[in-house]
Amino acid sequence: MKIRTLSLLGLTLMACAEGEVDRDPPRGDGGPSLDASLDAEDARDDSALAPPRDDLNRPPRDVDLQDATLIDAWPAPRDQGAWPPRDAWIERDAQPERDARPPRDARPEEDARPRPDLAVETEDAAPALDAAPGCVYGGACDPILIEWLPFIDEGDTRGGEALIPNYDCAPNTDERGPEIHYQLDLDEPGQLSIAVEDAQGIDIDIHLLQGGRCLARADSEISARVEPGRYEIVADTWVNSAGEALAGPYTLRVGFAAVPSGACATEALDLRMFWGSCAAGVDCYEAGGERFLRTPATGPVVKEAHLVTVEDGFGAGWPSTSREGLAEHYARSQAATGYVMARAEAWAPAGEGGSEYGQGSTGAKLPLVAEAWYVNMYWRDRPAAGTRMIISNPANGRAVVAAAGYETGPGDNSMIGGVTEEIHDHLGTGHRGVLTLGFALDQDLPYGPIDCQ
Repeated sequence: MKIRTLSLLGLTLMACAEGEVDRDPPRGDGGPSLDASLDAEDARDDSALAPPRDDLNRPPRDVDLQDATLIDAWPAPRDQGAWPPRDAWIERDAQPERDARPPRDARPEEDARPRPDLAVETEDAAPALDAAPGCVYGGACDPILIEWLPFIDEGDTRGGEALIPNYDCAPNTDERGPEIHYQLDLDEPGQLSIAVEDAQGIDIDIHLLQGGRCLARADSEISARVEPGRYEIVADTWVNSAGEALAGPYTLRVGFAAVPSGACATEALDLRMFWGSCAAGVDCYEAGGERFLRTPATGPVVKEAHLVTVEDGFGAGWPSTSREGLAEHYARSQAATGYVMARAEAWAPAGEGGSEYGQGSTGAKLPLVAEAWYVNMYWRDRPAAGTRMIISNPANGRAVVAAAGYETGPGDNSMIGGVTEEIHDHLGTGHRGVLTLGFALDQDLPYGPIDCQ
């Protein structure tokens, strides 16, 4: 229902003219539309933009249309006099059409559709235009649409439907708790990354589906190579052995990176190392009192800490602790690379060679994208900063173009090198996982995942 507040002067004039005031006149074709406020470049034709949930932890919107939507001049009914001037009345509870929603930061706080995290009962609520009657927003029949990437959503499964007891990719895992559904349409192949975070006592698992078939599931992170098509992401509540559904609030992050294809050829190069000896199992040899590693080399690779970038806001200084400014660094890295994961590593420790927190062996701050994909070795002759290396997992064929020359180590001669947590995550490995490291012949390749041809 629309409630209009008329000025006393306007009411008096109308009453005098007609002897009676119609408080809810019909709206003509000339009425205002929220479409006019949308930038044509941002308007979507394919589907409605799903509104964010209004859970208790979400900050207020930047723009609140609820109490301040001025109405353009509306046409008066033919049998009545002129309406009061524009500034004499305000329309409240103005609702955008579902196929013409304003940008996310300019949506009204209220929506007529039932929400999984905020049930609103009102006799005047209009049914959703693109959902079947009885559908719950975030349910299987009315999923939340992911229309921009990277995507972040603060959700809560406690108001969701509980329709899926388990998934074919993990049939013995009890997922009878309530779930929230998301829909994602991709028009190019690439690497899809999904991460979920929840609090102690809450256990929300993530599932990637296509055509009803489960492609992958995980307790916290999924990284999958995908082709163009429609995908469904389900945040589902795990049920423990006592039959308790550990439902509650969560944060879902979704990222996508188009994976370029290219030649991953590497050159045969013997690296002079700082090692005092050659460890067994490493393709190393001694000559003239020096130790050399033959590359491409395959062996254990450690997980490295983060290095400060030129965009991290420390100016000429450095972090004062191992975690100062890390949350902001994670966000910048995710935005620049499009790679979503639950980053956890701290800044590189201070004190090594007189260094500061987050400072590499060059003493300089790194470019933002290069930092996410850097690689180091215990090379005696450090390559030029930004030199491309190909890091691959021989077990699954995945590869990354990495940035070398910013850091040196590890000193353990049984480890052939170190890479970032982003590289390990994409390659499906962890600390001390076995990888192959080699110098790329093509030094113009972009940093990040690559589909080797």
